[in-house]
Amino acid sequence: MTEVRLSTTSLGRTLVLDRPDRRNALTLPMWQELGALVRQVGDGPEPLYVVGAGGYFCSGADLGALQHARSGPDDAETFVHAVVSALLSIHALDREVVAVVEGGAAGGGVEIMAACDRRVAVGSPSLVFPFGHHGMVLDGFTRWRLHGIVGDEQAERLVDGRHVVQADEAVRLGLFDERHADLAALEDAEHRRPPTAGARPGERYLTGPAGLPEAVRRAAAPMLQAFPRHT
Repeated sequence: MTEVRLSTTSLGRTLVLDRPDRRNALTLPMWQELGALVRQVGDGPEPLYVVGAGGYFCSGADLGALQHARSGPDDAETFVHAVVSALLSIHALDREVVAVVEGGAAGGGVEIMAACDRRVAVGSPSLVFPFGHHGMVLDGFTRWRLHGIVGDEQAERLVDGRHVVQADEAVRLGLFDERHADLAALEDAEHRRPPTAGARPGERYLTGPAGLPEAVRRAAAPMLQAFPRHT
């Protein structure tokens, strides 16, 4: 079964992270497929929803993928560029992308959330920010997004050390734009949403797919520092 797939759900066009036995932790092929599917969807007037299977959004990068990325500089670059390319492909899309966060998100799951235009909590999901823990370094794009979402002071706090943010605080900080009791309530709200409600924000890290390779290199540079250089 494909672990990242496009589907048509009651919400509409939906990208599903489908590895529920691992809380949808993303392997390298999953990161690559995520970016490819987003680019395949392309621009359009209707939202693209990103959901996690099994009641949890995404627990981040698979530990095996991280371990493999630390085996050498080429593997590190392949992994980091796959992650950042997926995130920037979401950001560059001229279509509203909505993260539907049920259960929780951690690490790379938070990065995917931040790349989306709108972030919706279903129930009481918690968010784990591990980016300053054990030598981890956040990519430049997600750091930029967090500064825009929660402000400079809160962004720097969240990327320093390890933080668990509960749903109430996440709403207060602006990490979630809205919150619904369950998926049925979200679906009802989306069906009532005015067509113009999903206008894209003005400030962009890049515009369109043409600038993607350079933006990936720029955003990946800080994250690559977390991986040892082999000589």
